[in-house]
Amino acid sequence: MMCQVAAKKQTFSSLDDLLEKAEKPVLVDFYATWCGPCQFMGPILNEVSVSMGDSIQVVKIDTEKYPEIANKYSIEALPTFILFKDGKPCDRFEGAMTANQLIQRIEGTLANP
Repeated sequence: MMCQVAAKKQTFSSLDDLLEKAEKPVLVDFYATWCGPCQFMGPILNEVSVSMGDSIQVVKIDTEKYPEIANKYSIEALPTFILFKDGKPCDRFEGAMTANQLIQRIEGTLANP
């Protein structure tokens, strides 16, 4: 028996466009390729994405390639995570953490309207 899972690769003209069209909360990871803790978070974000399934969308933004977006959200430390709900930032935190810590933080924020 063969089972295929198709991951949705979507392209948006801007982060604003993505946030406007998002039907679920969006976790944005602001990172840089030279940042050690950011690299550490890569597999953890995949784990969180799989674990939380359809309840959240994870987006990664390279601050080197998109400095204007990093400036808009005043990104000073890497990695920085911003959780958007209904297109608006509802939580923000910095630094590396475990998948469980990240999931608890996201679920805690989303549970409180």
